[in-house]
Amino acid sequence: MVGGSSVVLDKLAPQKIRFIDIGGVRTRYYEDGVGEPLILFHGGHFGSWYSLDCWSLNLVDLAKHFHVYAVDKLGQGHTGNPKSDAGYTFEALFEHALGFVETMGISGGHFLGHSRGALLVANFAIERPDLVKTLVIVDSNTLAPDSPMLPTRRFYTSLPIPPGPPTREGVRVEPEAQSYSNAHITDDFIARMLEVAQLSKNEEAKARIEVLDATVWTPSLNRKRQEILRKIDEEGIPVSTLVIWGANDLSSPLPLAYTLFERIAVKTRQAGMHVLNGAGHYSFREQPQAFNRSVWSYCLG
Repeated sequence: MVGGSSVVLDKLAPQKIRFIDIGGVRTRYYEDGVGEPLILFHGGHFGSWYSLDCWSLNLVDLAKHFHVYAVDKLGQGHTGNPKSDAGYTFEALFEHALGFVETMGISGGHFLGHSRGALLVANFAIERPDLVKTLVIVDSNTLAPDSPMLPTRRFYTSLPIPPGPPTREGVRVEPEAQSYSNAHITDDFIARMLEVAQLSKNEEAKARIEVLDATVWTPSLNRKRQEILRKIDEEGIPVSTLVIWGANDLSSPLPLAYTLFERIAVKTRQAGMHVLNGAGHYSFREQPQAFNRSVWSYCLG
């Protein structure tokens, strides 16, 4: 059990990990279960070390209730990088994600996104509500409105990640700093993060985003964020929406969740919020049972 004295089982069944071509990009995904589709999009951006592996403590239970898909986003995990510098944008990221959804024949799905993945799924709900049955937003500073009290990048720029090639100690820094308890940061999870960090294509994406961040990637991200928040203010979200947040999130502090939910709730017909105590930014890993219950009770209730 996470947070207890028992050993945390943190494996991914290799037979459930697959690859598919999406617009010429080799894309890794995980598929399991039967029932209504649930599509999981992880956080991070091009070249960061997070992947579908972050859902490893949730996938088995979620597959008892849903037909689960977890996807490595464009330029992350074991999915290929954009083909050119012009692909390091939110628009290209969404086009790739949409290509996956359409290729898999998904419609009427439950779309769940964590952190920067939440902006991605919110865009699905706004632009393609025909594909979305419910929307779940998890710990997302990227989607939440700006707050002068809580600068977006302060947390990340202060992390003491050692320079040089990736190491086990280096990849542990961010998840440990994000966590209320480190019980979910297993040796298996760190090994998979390190494997991603050491991929040559990951090093390539990391190098490109360092060059393109200020001129290409971040401007595209901010434009989309403001567009979505404006549409939320004007029309609400056209599908039932759940916000889940860790009460102890340091990079996306809880006041951001309340501000975001208040804006959503004004004009969104169905909206709910669940705060998980004793959980940081990766609330779904620190409190997997409570997180999963919240998802299936809301989406299927």
